[in-house]
Amino acid sequence: MDGAVRDGHEQREQRRKASVERHERLSRLFREDRLAFERERKRMIQEVLQSAEDPGQREKLRALQAAWDKRMRGAGSEHNRFVLAQAFFWDHVHTAFQPAVNRLHDLVNQRREPAGSLVRRPPL
Repeated sequence: MDGAVRDGHEQREQRRKASVERHERLSRLFREDRLAFERERKRMIQEVLQSAEDPGQREKLRALQAAWDKRMRGAGSEHNRFVLAQAFFWDHVHTAFQPAVNRLHDLVNQRREPAGSLVRRPPL
């Protein structure tokens, strides 16, 4: 096996192991100390938000998190939180992800003519 490929596999395995350990730690906290879990969850969210280099992207992420928190506060039961999380996910897929995929598809299916005008490629 090529050294770079082996290094890639090793790095992936290290990330997977760290992820499993983090999940186990958070799962234990959730079961044993909900307040500590909530503090850690908020700390981790802030860490991700701060990692965004672009201030505009950081603000978008903060707004998304605020909307999520607002929805979850009013959920009531665990089942309701689960249902709301699903609804939030699918709403984002339909309103953000799918339109972005559609725009990318449109860009891929266009080509530039020598004069600089955009012309649609015929479907394959």
